[in-house]
Amino acid sequence: MEKYHGMKLKTTINIGKLYSVHYFEYPSNFKFEGESHDFWEAVYADKGDITIFAEDREFVLHQGNIFFHKPNQWHTLHSSEQIANNVAIISFECTSPDMSFFEDKMLTVGQEHKTIISKIISEYTGAFSTPLNNPYTTNITRKKESILGSEQLVKQYIAELLISFLRGTASTLSRSQMSINRESALCNMLVNYMVDHITESITINELVRYSGFNKTTIASVFRNTFDMSTMEYFINLKIDLAKKYLREDNYNISQISYILGYSSIHYFSRQFKKVTGLSPVEYCSSIKAIVEKK
Repeated sequence: MEKYHGMKLKTTINIGKLYSVHYFEYPSNFKFEGESHDFWEAVYADKGDITIFAEDREFVLHQGNIFFHKPNQWHTLHSSEQIANNVAIISFECTSPDMSFFEDKMLTVGQEHKTIISKIISEYTGAFSTPLNNPYTTNITRKKESILGSEQLVKQYIAELLISFLRGTASTLSRSQMSINRESALCNMLVNYMVDHITESITINELVRYSGFNKTTIASVFRNTFDMSTMEYFINLKIDLAKKYLREDNYNISQISYILGYSSIHYFSRQFKKVTGLSPVEYCSSIKAIVEKK
């Protein structure tokens, strides 16, 4: 009988320790005083523009940009003075030689990259009890009852994100690239329609008439892209805009409810809490606490 010989697989990117995973909803004119540390930090502008400083250099991250701070680099962050911003930050240890590619590198995040980043955040919340929204976190705590394999998946997804940038693509799905492009085009068209009608109460039938695609196709695209239903995504868009208005502090809760087309402030508050886990008043208090924390 022929003897088998196993092959030890090469590792291009090896993630060591995880230091933090954050998702901040900064109020306008937020400023982080700055720090340096001996591990990598990736800063992703999910919504709005962010100004970052890497030692003596200034970079503006527009929505969809990601920047990598190399180890021991002093850096800081400022949000826009007029507009509230959403930022994801992932800090990790990696000594692989290929990481030199990311030094002081600002890259564009595509839809596939966004999917990987969302998986990192999702698995982090399954593994750790440390909240995502505290920019002053210095250590993370494991959950007593974490989701099986969540820590390993965080490690794997960070490596996958980095490798996808090194390759120049993040397409790891089994569907053909042509199929992905068609879905992306349809998704962008429908999301733009939602944004243009964000102050209204649109229905799935309106999206069918506008796009020419049936309900099943539209539902499949949103499930594949955002892992939620079409109307769930539209509601989340409304609540994201509501949170932005609350952080900018230009409108009160009643005015925001009216601007976004809600029939009553009570219905708006219920939907806000269903999406965020907080009432609008509680959300305002949590943002104020972050800003005032030393």
